[in-house]
Amino acid sequence: MEVSVEKAPGGFLVDGLELRGGKCGCTSVLKCCFSWAKVKRSGNVFIYSAKADTPDTKENFSWGYTAKKGEYTIEVSFEDARDKIIFSGWYPPRIEDLAGKGWEITAQNGTRADGSLWRCAACKWLYKEDAEGTDFESLPVDWKCPVCKAGKDVFEKIG
Repeated sequence: MEVSVEKAPGGFLVDGLELRGGKCGCTSVLKCCFSWAKVKRSGNVFIYSAKADTPDTKENFSWGYTAKKGEYTIEVSFEDARDKIIFSGWYPPRIEDLAGKGWEITAQNGTRADGSLWRCAACKWLYKEDAEGTDFESLPVDWKCPVCKAGKDVFEKIG
């Protein structure tokens, strides 16, 4: 079982899947989100940890998993919040995406709650496709961030 590993901005591409970190960049539009994601590598083990719950979130929960393929392991732990409105990190690969590439899920604690997430690069506000009911890519070209009014073109898919 061959696993490719490459350096990528903020982390790694492991078997073609992104493991990226990111930290709070505090904007003048919204107050600090206190959120972050980190990726560390120790040999063939990749450790991803993230925090998206904040002093203002109320619907906090934790989830994570361990995945193995050949000699490689990915360990994920995430302190998340269903009611988050901003997040400065990046989400780890979905379990379904790992399984599709032949990874075995050897441990799982809870499950991720959000569907596809898009983040405004200007203010970190999250567009949650499941909550909004519309795929981000289906939004009109002239759609704007409801918080900072940045154009649709500054949004980045984070999960």
